Amino acid sequence: MPALCGVLTSIVAAQAVIRTPLTPHPDQGGERITPRWLQSLTDEDCLWCFRMTADELICLANVLEIPEPFQTASRYQFSAVEALCLLCAQFWTAADQFDLTMKYDRCQSSVSEVVNELAIFLDNSWNHLLDFDFNFLLSPENLACYTAAIHSAGAPVPTIWSFIDCTLKQMCHPTRYQHQAYNGHKKYHTLKFQALALPNGLIRALIWAARGPP
Repeated sequence: MPALCGVLTSIVAAQAVIRTPLTPHPDQGGERITPRWLQSLTDEDCLWCFRMTADELICLANVLEIPEPFQTASRYQFSAVEALCLLCAQFWTAADQFDLTMKYDRCQSSVSEVVNELAIFLDNSWNHLLDFDFNFLLSPENLACYTAAIHSAGAPVPTIWSFIDCTLKQMCHPTRYQHQAYNGHKKYHTLKFQALALPNGLIRALIWAARGPP
């Protein structure tokens, strides 16, 4: 009888293990982002990770007047440079945020919060610079330079000055007004981000979080 009980216990335990879904999330690890760590990277590595060099990131964090420290709603605290780097890293890649968790020693929830809240902070602080800039980037002289550069690169007409870049981000099925977010082409619910990309690599006229239908 004790032997039978032992066998039954082993079977039940094995079934519990089989039925328990494995969590695919990777462990938190890597290196916490600091100015000192950034400056230990080569310019090539830093550009690959964040699209800017260490000196540019440190300077930009000061110019954008990011609070030091930058604290999220859940009281996660980041240095201004770390917050900016995580934002750049998230925007640079379409990979899952758990990739950043593995690389930069921050939990996924903190990465999600700092990316969203820093983006909102920058938009609230500097949105007046994100409108159409007719005096600089979109001045008639610069538009002529853009069209000349694109035409010389092989464009068949000499009047193209930018390219439309559109990204669709899949979202969960909303509880209300789901038809407004459903994309008939992709067959799922989305948020649409659209921008004009200039030949010099800058983005102009960003339109974000539009509804999903094409």
